[in-house]
Amino acid sequence: MDETLITLTDERGAEVRFALLDVIEYEGDDYAVLYPADEESDMFTILLATPDPADPEDYFFEGIEEQETIDAVFARFRTRHPEIFEE
Repeated sequence: MDETLITLTDERGAEVRFALLDVIEYEGDDYAVLYPADEESDMFTILLATPDPADPEDYFFEGIEEQETIDAVFARFRTRHPEIFEE
């Protein structure tokens, strides 16, 4: 799977690098599935990804509060990328 590295700023103002693993469409919106690029972790981050009108190749990212949406997007991601979850 091709990965794109992106840098985001967290709520404390610190820059954090992520691997953008996929963009999943769910209920008409796009969601980015991210993985920490610089640390060992088993945590994925899912953010709403809105294309930048000035550059459709770029996105604005927003947090998601609805656990149901996060779970549904992650389930689609697992289905599309079973190789990540093989032991």
